[in-house]
Amino acid sequence: MTLHSAGRKAIVPAQANDSDAEASKDEAGKPPALKLSGLDFFFADISRKVIVWHETGSQTFDSQIQDLQEAPSQEALRLLTPEDRKTILRLIQGAIRDGVAGPYDVGGGVDHRIPGIPLMAYRYELPDGRMLAVCFPSIGKDDSNPGKVALGLGPILQHFVASSNRIVLLIDSFGYIRYASEGFLQSFGVQDASLVMGRNIAHVQKRVGRSLVSLAVESLTRRASATGRAKFLLVTGDTLELTYSAMYFRIGGAVGGVLFSAGHVGGDVDFAKVFNLCSAPMLIVNIKSRMILAANNAAMKTYHLTQSVIEDKPITETLLHPSSFIHLLKSAEEGTDVPQSVVVNSLNGQSKKKRMKVSILDADKAPKLVLEARA
Repeated sequence: MTLHSAGRKAIVPAQANDSDAEASKDEAGKPPALKLSGLDFFFADISRKVIVWHETGSQTFDSQIQDLQEAPSQEALRLLTPEDRKTILRLIQGAIRDGVAGPYDVGGGVDHRIPGIPLMAYRYELPDGRMLAVCFPSIGKDDSNPGKVALGLGPILQHFVASSNRIVLLIDSFGYIRYASEGFLQSFGVQDASLVMGRNIAHVQKRVGRSLVSLAVESLTRRASATGRAKFLLVTGDTLELTYSAMYFRIGGAVGGVLFSAGHVGGDVDFAKVFNLCSAPMLIVNIKSRMILAANNAAMKTYHLTQSVIEDKPITETLLHPSSFIHLLKSAEEGTDVPQSVVVNSLNGQSKKKRMKVSILDADKAPKLVLEARA
């Protein structure tokens, strides 16, 4: 019995395009696709020819949980390697035929240098006679599988490097990328984080370059750390000279991986300190919620702001009238370079006209409005 008629023939793998933007555009509008990184379980409905699955969201920056996802079998497995697709189909067929199948390793790559994720499957018959194959990762009876994924560390790392250009990459012991800092994405020329997040480091060499893949795989296979200074070959053909540390770690015998941290040879720049050194009052505001995300020291002093006010009230209930905020936002969207004059209501009770230079930051993600007061 097969999951899908296409199970008897090879499913065409997703090909890496020449540019990250084109690859991301190709995925737009398509049904969701299963990723092994963060997989809790999935079940295959044989008669409907669909796969339903659940993934944890800790491999994403925002730790978003997608809840149950569903797609036709071909679409659901399209991001996996041909070898992994065949293994999963064999697992499902075995469970339907024999009642139980596995564990079979998937995600280890063709050279099997990285330990794969062991999957088990059981047959389940519904009251109407339909057959399901219920599949889930098996971590062993003693819970000591060295390949267990490093869940939840991504959001923690983000907290520590959010205001730095530090290059940070977290790879779990399966070889899956669990976290990539903004500094890493910019330095290695990755335009879309979704093209590497939750993917096996061995499978994204065309995204991050051969040098980094070799270092990560060697650290995982030898279970050893490495530090030094080296030139990393990028996919563009250029080289990036970094001082780096690739730290192999294990936590309680169950969770492990490699933490790659690097800085440019010229040294890192702490942009949070630069922000506070600016003499002009500067604010960064979430456009959607209108909450102040950051205020430098000059803004805190000039507008008599407190941290509690910043955290509790939107800017339209403190410093700016809603109409003034809308005016500034419209000017930023139009790309004007001319400072805009608005009334600012400082928290000491004084209201004064200020000339504000406005711009939009991260327009394609969570857009923020940057307000810089001019003399």
